[in-house]
Amino acid sequence: MFDIPSPSFPPSPGGQSLFPGTNQSNQKMNTGSHRVLELPSGSHRVLELPSGRLRPGWLPQVMTTRDMTVLCLITVLLVSNVSLMAGAGGAAFIYLGLGFITFLIPSALVCAQLYRLFPGEGAVYLWANKAFGSFWDTFVGLFCNWLPGVLGMTIGAVSVVTYIQALNQNWLAQPWQQGVVEILVLVCAQVLCSLRQRILQNIINLVFLAYACIFVFLGLAAVVWLAAGHAAQGDFSSQGWQIGPANWPVFSVMIISMFGMEVPLNLGIEVVGQNVIKRYLLWGVVISIVGYLIATFSITVVLPPQDAVNSALIAEVFTRAFGPGLGTFLATSTNLILVIYFVGVTVAFNMMFARLLMLAGVDRRLPIVMRRLTRNSVPFNAMLVQTFINIALVLVIFFVAPSFAPSNQALSLIVFLVTINGGAVIWNIAMIGLFLCGIILCTRYRTRLTGNWIVPPVVLYTGAGLGIASSIVAIYSTFFAGSPIPQLLSNADWVYYMLLVVLSSLAVGAAYSFLVPEAEDLVALTRVKKGVKAVPQSPTMLATEQRLFEEDQYAREQYNSNPGRTSNISGNVSAAQDTYISGKLFPGSTGDAGSRGPRNIPGRMG
Repeated sequence: MFDIPSPSFPPSPGGQSLFPGTNQSNQKMNTGSHRVLELPSGSHRVLELPSGRLRPGWLPQVMTTRDMTVLCLITVLLVSNVSLMAGAGGAAFIYLGLGFITFLIPSALVCAQLYRLFPGEGAVYLWANKAFGSFWDTFVGLFCNWLPGVLGMTIGAVSVVTYIQALNQNWLAQPWQQGVVEILVLVCAQVLCSLRQRILQNIINLVFLAYACIFVFLGLAAVVWLAAGHAAQGDFSSQGWQIGPANWPVFSVMIISMFGMEVPLNLGIEVVGQNVIKRYLLWGVVISIVGYLIATFSITVVLPPQDAVNSALIAEVFTRAFGPGLGTFLATSTNLILVIYFVGVTVAFNMMFARLLMLAGVDRRLPIVMRRLTRNSVPFNAMLVQTFINIALVLVIFFVAPSFAPSNQALSLIVFLVTINGGAVIWNIAMIGLFLCGIILCTRYRTRLTGNWIVPPVVLYTGAGLGIASSIVAIYSTFFAGSPIPQLLSNADWVYYMLLVVLSSLAVGAAYSFLVPEAEDLVALTRVKKGVKAVPQSPTMLATEQRLFEEDQYAREQYNSNPGRTSNISGNVSAAQDTYISGKLFPGSTGDAGSRGPRNIPGRMG
């Protein structure tokens, strides 16, 4: 299915390449749920997590360029965030340009390069494993990527309430009413997630098409407004183009708005062909840039600054530009579309981030029930867990928190903003991990990339460095640029509660990452199984493995410089022991799958 020309070097031991001609020998080495590279006695072996060996076809390969582009734009192109940037006037466009150059484009380049090097489901988790090894792969690649994403479901549900209220400001005035609606949205999203991926994606595509029409009409509204002789409402004076402490929090908002280029790669083996990845990354960047420029220009030109900063008033652009007749119709239609769209956003986030829980189940870092697929080949259990987590969060924000201060109706807003901004900080940490993966892996496997760079190496490394710097600035700004609701929460209290949320979340993630099993543990456990007769490898297989080992420069250097790295599991792992590992530790992963049988996961891994 893949058509990138083969490089002159094979994949690293324990790795799988997209390049034709290099996968066949690797696949022949896959005898169980993890890969153990058999080398001469005393040599170091490379162990790969089972999730890194899921073959295309294990999940339905139905995702096209259009599908992946839509999922990318759902995570990146958020019109509700534009209002937070438009209030800065002309400076908003400077910050947008900086964001495109220092974050959006570099993240797309790094993702394209790493996927060409190491394709797979839950790609960021896979790359973190190859770059950082145990603990950090779970902490950065799994936890720090998954937690903000699952919080995105709550944000989607809250946005539904926001635009219902935009239809009538008297609706859903009480926190408990808002909470009930958000729970209904989460339940509705869970029901839709039970559909086959192809059917579900068709629904998401249709909803996004209606959403894209909003950007078209926003651009048209700006043209009509200026053509009618009206002055631009935003500050486009020379002072309005200046950037400084008064508006630099806009940069943080802009970086947060551009998260998500890597999220569709959670479905990395569900694409119909490898070219889908580079095409969706290209179109995702182009459409995001055009969409943000159009929406920011329209809102800045048509809405006065006091209205531009309110995301619920986006539809006011149409009433001001087109008048009470057509304008009112377009405004009402926009709010209705946004209500439906954010239900679709909740569905998409549930579907994409459930893949990470599924992979953690494959790796036995979560209960095995997480990896089970329904008859429609979807990880319904993982999605259900995410839905329950978000329902619990909604209950805390809109039911429990107000009960502690019945007279303070704004307490729900405070808890919500602290929670989602804490999640944004953790996502920035995950993005730093992604850019570091790009630097580390592209340096480590540079011989494999000869003639196969997406861009010149200096461009990729520079972009990754800019991405890291942008994320650090965004983290600092989120903490110390000031409270977004100073009338409700002082700057000092904002920093305190943000630190509390972020540090407690990271502590939970670190503890979880420390406790989960590592790949080395699987081999060590074979030592407790007595009476297993070693079955020698065939000479052909040993010769193939030895050739791959010798031709991989990085692996050879690591083995020669650190031969005692895994002395606790010294000695060869026989085919019989490998079968024991795959059958007992990973039931359901091979044809000889132990007492639980292969019914948990259709098809074979590896």
